[in-house]
Amino acid sequence: MTSTINKVYKISVLSLVLILSACKDEQKTIKYSTTTTEGSYSSAVFSPSPQLKNHQVAAFVVPTDQASLSFQVSGIIDEQFIKIGDAVEPEQKLFKISNPSLEPQIQQFSSQIDAINATLEQNQAEVMRFKNLKKTNAISQNELDRLTNQSDNLKANKKSIEAQLEQAKSLFDETYLKAPFAGNIAEIYKEAGEVISPGEVVLVVGGVSSLEAPIFLPSFLHRNLKLGQQLTVLYDQKTIIASVKEISLTANSKSQLFKVMLDVPIMHEIKSGEKITVQIKENIGEYFKLPIESVIDDGINQPFVFLIEDNKVLQSPISLIEIINNEVIVKMQQNGEVEVVTGGQTSLAPNQVLVKS
Repeated sequence: MTSTINKVYKISVLSLVLILSACKDEQKTIKYSTTTTEGSYSSAVFSPSPQLKNHQVAAFVVPTDQASLSFQVSGIIDEQFIKIGDAVEPEQKLFKISNPSLEPQIQQFSSQIDAINATLEQNQAEVMRFKNLKKTNAISQNELDRLTNQSDNLKANKKSIEAQLEQAKSLFDETYLKAPFAGNIAEIYKEAGEVISPGEVVLVVGGVSSLEAPIFLPSFLHRNLKLGQQLTVLYDQKTIIASVKEISLTANSKSQLFKVMLDVPIMHEIKSGEKITVQIKENIGEYFKLPIESVIDDGINQPFVFLIEDNKVLQSPISLIEIINNEVIVKMQQNGEVEVVTGGQTSLAPNQVLVKS
């Protein structure tokens, strides 16, 4: 027995803290436990396979339907009918404002229309009388045309005022702010007594029927997704299956991230604004996945593993790709199946010919 055979190799346990979790697909291996004249060792047969790295991306859920509501007219807020967190139904009244100028406008337009109708009634009677007189040539055609044109002008003026009346009534209806859909009151920015301008946001209503979550990804994760793909989402240590419903094809010019929108089902009492963790698997390539204890690192040479080939021990260098829990993903010179020593390396040495006892 040579001194090389008796040489003891120190096995250092590689450690690396990752926020990544391992893909649960176990690599199929054939395991051996062998005793030689020099000692015992264990080994297993491994082959390269596609390896997935699981990334965890934080996101916040928001309502699919969300609306910032504002009045279309200026005024003073008279009443507030809701508070933050209240559930509301479609067309439910939320706020009321007063605008002293609206009601007088409606009354003015209505009075003008009434006056025009009375004048039109008289005008129509005159037109009929003039037409009869024209038959006997008692009046000229010019007089009849003048009266007819007056009637047309009255009708046009009435139509214009009617349009202004409808607009005034529409603005009067806007003195009530109503919910556009069923939802919850998410934010309130104004209160009774405040003066507001047209378009000034008063409150935000979020829908309750569905939720979504935007996530922002670098290109190496973005290319792993497709529309309709299902993703595992963790919420309060519970699992939810979300689906990809929108994928941006253009990255943000500043962040260089792609926006992806997820459809998140409502379950486990999840609510708008709460945090979720999205799990996205990245295909990092085809490599060997080995037990961490099979890797030998003497602190001097490149990390390596012992292989068994034709009852001979071979030292094979490795390139570390990733460490996931108690396994290492490594690149090796070999491409097919290899028998890797997974335990008892201290009883072996490079180029040792094994003699089984």
